[in-house]
Amino acid sequence: MGGIMRLWVLGSALVETLLFSGCLLGWNSLSPILVELGVLARNCYSDSGLPAETDNYSAPVYESNYTAEVSSSPVRIDPGPGQPAPQDFCISQEQNLNLAFSLGSFFLWGSFLPLQLLLGYVQIRSLRQIGGALIAVSCLMLAYCCTNPPSLSMFLPFALVSQGVGGSCVAFSSLMLPHFLPDVGAVYPSLVIASFAASATVLTIVKVLYNCGVPFVPIVLGYGAISSIMFLNSFFCWKLEENNSDEGNMYRVRLRLNCYEMLRKKEEQEEEWCQKSLKSKFHASLRDRDRLLSRKRTLSFKRPEGSATPSLQESLMTLTFILHVFSDSVLLTWIYFYISSLNLQLGRVTDLHRQADIYSSLFGALQMLGLFAAPLICILLHNHHLRKRPGKHPEGENRASYRIVCSVKRLCVVYSLRTLVVCGFGVVCLVSSLELQILSFIFHIIVRASMFMVSTSLYHVMFHKDHFGSLLGIHMVITSLFTLLQHPLFLLLTGPLESDPFWIHVAFLALSLGSFAVPVHLAIRKRQKKHHLLARPVYYHPAKVLTHPTKTTA
Repeated sequence: MGGIMRLWVLGSALVETLLFSGCLLGWNSLSPILVELGVLARNCYSDSGLPAETDNYSAPVYESNYTAEVSSSPVRIDPGPGQPAPQDFCISQEQNLNLAFSLGSFFLWGSFLPLQLLLGYVQIRSLRQIGGALIAVSCLMLAYCCTNPPSLSMFLPFALVSQGVGGSCVAFSSLMLPHFLPDVGAVYPSLVIASFAASATVLTIVKVLYNCGVPFVPIVLGYGAISSIMFLNSFFCWKLEENNSDEGNMYRVRLRLNCYEMLRKKEEQEEEWCQKSLKSKFHASLRDRDRLLSRKRTLSFKRPEGSATPSLQESLMTLTFILHVFSDSVLLTWIYFYISSLNLQLGRVTDLHRQADIYSSLFGALQMLGLFAAPLICILLHNHHLRKRPGKHPEGENRASYRIVCSVKRLCVVYSLRTLVVCGFGVVCLVSSLELQILSFIFHIIVRASMFMVSTSLYHVMFHKDHFGSLLGIHMVITSLFTLLQHPLFLLLTGPLESDPFWIHVAFLALSLGSFAVPVHLAIRKRQKKHHLLARPVYYHPAKVLTHPTKTTA
């Protein structure tokens, strides 16, 4: 691949990741539009209360004599595009929309492991094309749903699920590019994560266009047309050859099925090979038999600790993996709940709907800070250059061990700083100040941009390299399953808590304090690693030679 084409593939991959990968996380901008259009609002009105006038490109207008089906939900008269929305929303509609968002966000994060499994059978270009096709299909379903919301609202969950899976395909294929193109650099994956974190700004732009009077359906169709360009770009330009290096298979999960008979034969062959290997080492150590056997020697053989590959089950059951998965599950669930309930929280802080809407748009605009947060975190985590100090520069095997110890130390610092930012985010969420919520917006994007970077660094440094892809995929599946809990929390928020998320944020803040256990545990392991010395495979200790008195002859 030529230099210009190589730059085009890398640059276009970043732009496409920014436009299509994580736009679903801008739900706070999309949900008010769907509320105005009356999507999933059938239960908000009586059976006879159907829209009097509907339009393919505008919001449905409900007559004022309709009564709400749910006693706690007030009657709403939906305005047209560009008009201020009412303060009171239908609770049933908000809950239905949140359920659709929960499904879409689950597939956005949980599709990582299936894509890793699929990578062994499908080319990376095909995954990119699947992602572009799914995003185009999701835009078509969303536009079709909004043409007649009272009868076509059922297509919204399918549209969001397609959007989530397509966004995961786009982000995953962009992350795999450095393994197909040599000499890309370690900063490029962080730029991909930065583009993924900033992708929520796209729906903020859609909301601004909608408030300016542009119909929603043409906006969605235009967005889907741009995603089809991504499909064509990957078809014609992504002619990649797989790099067979060890780092090229980091994100891949391989499945291997062995029958019992083949496994038994393999064990016999390995046992025979081990005996031959031990015999050759023994003979190599005893080159001068006569000289060595003439004196007493104590031979000892010790297997180096780094030679044996631990099983995946052992890695999954380590305390490091369990603590990290728990902390990330709590954190990701909190982030998704915060995104889905942001408009309700801002509406509770201020009585002015226009002011709350401005702050909601400001939250979407600040997502662009992710373009700077993720590369900065990458620099803090992956600056592996050793400082040359006189008399302290490690050599040989100690150099690799020293490099690992430095990486663990740096990881402990970054993990501790991220936990402090999470605590600051929780404290700000508890304060009912509209201006102070800007700080929570900034903390939110820093935390979201750091999650993937910290996880990949942790699994790369603390676990065997063959388990990297499996651990990362299992980690994402478990955390995405936990994110489904944000929908029951949203039902609790709109029900007994009466749109006051104070106690929910308190609970999340208390659980997040457990994240400090991860850097403490890493520091303990680092100290053990620092004082650990690798043993040589074969060595012998000379014993004391027992001398006997010589007999004298007469």
